[in-house]
Amino acid sequence: MKSYIIEKFKDYSKSNDKVKAIFFIKEENNNEHFANVYAVFSEIIISKIKDDLEKVFDDYAIINKKKDSFDFDKKNQQFTKFEIYANDSTKISINILAEDRAGEFIKLCPGNIEFVCDEMNLKEEVAEANLVFKLPREFEFDECGKNFFSLALDVSFNLLSRDIISAGFKMQAMRDELFKLLNWYIIDKFNQGMDAGESGKNFIHTLEADLKEELILTFRSNDIMDFYSSIFASCQLFRKVGMKLAEKFEFSYPKKDDVYTLKLLRKNFKKMESLQV
Repeated sequence: MKSYIIEKFKDYSKSNDKVKAIFFIKEENNNEHFANVYAVFSEIIISKIKDDLEKVFDDYAIINKKKDSFDFDKKNQQFTKFEIYANDSTKISINILAEDRAGEFIKLCPGNIEFVCDEMNLKEEVAEANLVFKLPREFEFDECGKNFFSLALDVSFNLLSRDIISAGFKMQAMRDELFKLLNWYIIDKFNQGMDAGESGKNFIHTLEADLKEELILTFRSNDIMDFYSSIFASCQLFRKVGMKLAEKFEFSYPKKDDVYTLKLLRKNFKKMESLQV
């Protein structure tokens, strides 16, 4: 995280008595173009906080407001998040937390937490936290495989119909299942102390070079043949990582689904290839 962002939050906390704590997780802030910060308020008036942030970070292009949530004790707790896109090509995400929910939330934050200010002594809650990222149960692993290979065929069938738009949406859904698998791979690799991060931002420094290169190949979609290259690259990567995890967790890899899907994909590819000539 850029130092000026921390300084601005320090100044803001000193000037606003409603701010009770500001903190960030170091592992979430390794990229200088992205900052993710949590701010705890004793009173939340969203319009007032937005005005304050616009003054604190005055050199911005866009400020976006959205909802996020966390689960605690089987209850879903919603909160507001502001995303500031600054003119120095930095995205600053500020998660707005209520004072009476901050202790619950911080117990769900694995990683090294650093405080900009802490009037609530939230550090004491951090010392008690021992949360780790979750690995899949067998039915979740099996469901991921079923969804992935089904979506791969959906993409292929849409391409046969020359429906590039639907194929594109299905391709992203298929990639989401691949992301889920790769996320489990990262969680396991780092002993449940780290995951892939939002939108896979941790992949760049956690995936091995060969897996990174194969993942990049899944994003080609300029034309129908490129789409098929992306599908095959996705299937190859899913198989490589999926079989490793299945062996490690003693799960059954969906080999039958894999083989039958690839057989039909190759058949459809040859059809499309002959039509391109």
